[in-house]
Amino acid sequence: MNLKTSVDALPVLESKEIKELFSKYNVLNERELDSRFEIYLEQYCKTVYSEANLMLEMAKTMIFPAAIRYQSELASTCANLKLVGYEFDTDTLDKVTELVKSLQDSISVLSMALSKAGHGGGALKAASYCSSDLLPSMAMVRKYADELEGWVADDLWPLPTYQEMLFIK
Repeated sequence: MNLKTSVDALPVLESKEIKELFSKYNVLNERELDSRFEIYLEQYCKTVYSEANLMLEMAKTMIFPAAIRYQSELASTCANLKLVGYEFDTDTLDKVTELVKSLQDSISVLSMALSKAGHGGGALKAASYCSSDLLPSMAMVRKYADELEGWVADDLWPLPTYQEMLFIK
């Protein structure tokens, strides 16, 4: 089997063959295996919920404000140059504006996904929701945050950059 996610792999613990194997060698009885299955699903959900909430908080209170400040600085510079009659290219401002909008949209998607999480249906359904909805929403926020990290000035970026972590000054 090629089970790509935890949510795909964990239900294997519920199969008859696995239960017989664990029982045969006195590793775990059926009740203990069922208990572990539920606990693994709950741990998975709690971990994903925690990380999603933290990501949402960091995106809203750290990354988005830093990107807006940089966008504002770029816009001010462009406006000042225009006042003195200087012809300039707004490609950087356009790109940052596009990324800020995309980040804002992805934050909304993650916020909506979090608000729908955990509304009954059992541990497997909750874990499936985490895998199919929350993780992709988190990946979208990360994508735009990572892109903005490459554009926003270092003095405005609130977190250690990948470059700073890899090459300590």
